[in-house]
Amino acid sequence: MMKLQTFSILCILSLLSVKDMNAQKYEAPKHIIKFNLTPVFVGEFMPYYEYIFNKKLSGEIGVGFVTKNYLNDFVQESNFSKSRLLKTGPAFSLAARYYPYKSAELIYCTAEIRYRRYREAYQQLSTEGIMEESIEFNQKIIPRIGLGYIMYLDSHLLIDLSANLGLGVEKKLLLINESPISNYFLHFGIGFKLAYAL
Repeated sequence: MMKLQTFSILCILSLLSVKDMNAQKYEAPKHIIKFNLTPVFVGEFMPYYEYIFNKKLSGEIGVGFVTKNYLNDFVQESNFSKSRLLKTGPAFSLAARYYPYKSAELIYCTAEIRYRRYREAYQQLSTEGIMEESIEFNQKIIPRIGLGYIMYLDSHLLIDLSANLGLGVEKKLLLINESPISNYFLHFGIGFKLAYAL
């Protein structure tokens, strides 16, 4: 009987030590640096940084710039004159993520807000013969929710795939208008981020 109890205690201790060793082997990353390839089609170039708070929650921030909305110009015919100059505008993203299983692994839910401001300058001669520049802009604020999946290629490299849905607010200022015009639009976005975990 004593031998059986000793054997049982040894088995339990060995199982616990194996479990502790496995827990020590897996350490979730705390910092992840990313770049999203799909927004390049709408002229957005933005690196991202994700910080893992705990096993379930993380925060992600992105700061970059926009150039021209290439996808929009492809869909809609553009008759811009040569006197229009492209100006870079700011782009910003802030998101919270929830991981139901493991931090920075498998499936996640996200709530995000994005900001983009496209700008173009229109140059024309004034009555005095001086070149004047007027700025047009198209500002978009997009709150959205989404689902994503993280797939590790090795211990550091990973792919972050996502699909998002939201309702955006657009504000446009054109030369033909005295003040900006606002409207709402339905937003659907997909993400393909290449990432490196630290």
